[in-house]
Amino acid sequence: MIAWMLYAVLVALALTAAAFMAERAAKGRGAPTRWPWVASMLGSLAVPILAACASIRLPDSLAGGNAAASLVLSGATSIRTPLTQIHLDDVPVYGVSVSADAVAVVLWVSASALMMVTLSLGAVWVLRRKRGWRQETLYGEQVCIAPHTGPAVVGLIRPQIVVPEWLLQMSREQQGYALAHERSHLDARDPSVIGVALGLLALMPWNVLLWWQFHRLRRAIEMDCDARVLQCGCDVSAYCETLLYVGQKKSSHIPLLPAMSDSVSFLELRIRQMLRKPGKWVRASTVLFLCLSIGMAVVAAQVAPPAAIRPGMRSSVTPGPEALDRYTGFFQISPISLIEVTRADGSLSVSISGQMAAPRPFHLVLVGNDRFAVQGNDALAVRFVTDASGRAVRLVATQAGRVVLDRPRIDEATAQRIKNALAVRIKAQKPFPGSEKALRLFLSDPDSGAGMSPELAWQRQQQKAAREDYLARIGPVQSYAFTGVNAFGSDTYLVKRRNGEETIMLVVDADGTLANAVRYSPMASPPDV
Repeated sequence: MIAWMLYAVLVALALTAAAFMAERAAKGRGAPTRWPWVASMLGSLAVPILAACASIRLPDSLAGGNAAASLVLSGATSIRTPLTQIHLDDVPVYGVSVSADAVAVVLWVSASALMMVTLSLGAVWVLRRKRGWRQETLYGEQVCIAPHTGPAVVGLIRPQIVVPEWLLQMSREQQGYALAHERSHLDARDPSVIGVALGLLALMPWNVLLWWQFHRLRRAIEMDCDARVLQCGCDVSAYCETLLYVGQKKSSHIPLLPAMSDSVSFLELRIRQMLRKPGKWVRASTVLFLCLSIGMAVVAAQVAPPAAIRPGMRSSVTPGPEALDRYTGFFQISPISLIEVTRADGSLSVSISGQMAAPRPFHLVLVGNDRFAVQGNDALAVRFVTDASGRAVRLVATQAGRVVLDRPRIDEATAQRIKNALAVRIKAQKPFPGSEKALRLFLSDPDSGAGMSPELAWQRQQQKAAREDYLARIGPVQSYAFTGVNAFGSDTYLVKRRNGEETIMLVVDADGTLANAVRYSPMASPPDV
């Protein structure tokens, strides 16, 4: 989840830049400037969700006759960034037994709920204040007269203009300009636009760029309103004087509502915009900004979501259910460990029992004949060996081109016996035969792989430098004790060393070979072998 949130921020950043360029282009053409910001807010929510989850069903003419074929949107992306490749699903929060992603979800939901409650309370507060305002008709316009609120537009379902008492002391011309400004907000349905934008903010309140987009939208709404008022034939100088007069008054300001007054700096910007004359290169700059805006929008759509397969590896067409069913089934790893392959959402889902290296299911995506990519791990790939009928009989996993797993298919009855054996072992909490001997071999840190499985020996060789640095820091062994069998069927030992403690989890084959071993210590991050 955290990786996806970072990805959403990157998308919002690109869309913010696109909206900024589009706003500049719209100013050059004299077009409304609020719609680029509305589009950027919608895109900041929609693009990350659709790119990570959605697929498009392809017509038969493009699917090659496969009626179930579809285009996976994340496979069409091409910009991979370091931020979107981090994996924090299993990272624990310091001092807490839950993951960082779980905490992020709780905070997200809490922030959204808090914002919804705040907006609801604000709406109730405005309604209560509105009861004390009197209704009058001012220059043919039905308005609310408030002691110190306005000029503004209140209400979402039935928006209404509210003006302060002191507005009645202004000249008729200035009153007309103030009412024309608020009427323009009503005609353009600006309260509804702000309501939709607030709803989008409530769905993703942690995205700071979404808040900045909303800030720019509010400004664009006021500038568009000024432009519409002037298009009706108002005198520019008199209208600007009205804005300054209203801005100098100390009316109560209701946040988030379309209002004529604003900060002094923004009023100055609005006045400069109204008095500005078109430049010599306005058409060329408009085209340039428009092209830059389209380019940044394309960049936002091309940022790869977390755990997306490298585009060059992924097929743009997902196979049908019948094709995937050829690979589903069980593959044995050991007497207490197996691989279960099932079909899920147009791909294959793989669950491995009795293996600490794969605590959670992962997905396989077809990239070629009987070959699959592991979603979220570009270095790992899976292929199936099939028989004459096309049914998978072996599962072969490779990492960086090296075979790390080659296991046969088993029937459901055998798979159930393996599951039962793992459950019995966990319940009994007894170590493997030869477990302590295997532990002493592991603690001696031999240079050779004698007594270890080829896979473990290869992994230790790859991590030799990091392991030696860790062992030098933590010091020699002082004592060790068996603490039980964990949820993956591994023997667990607590090892005390001179400079700290470590937990070692290991698996021993029936012939006494150390099949797998993992150590965990605050001084070793991530867990090492």
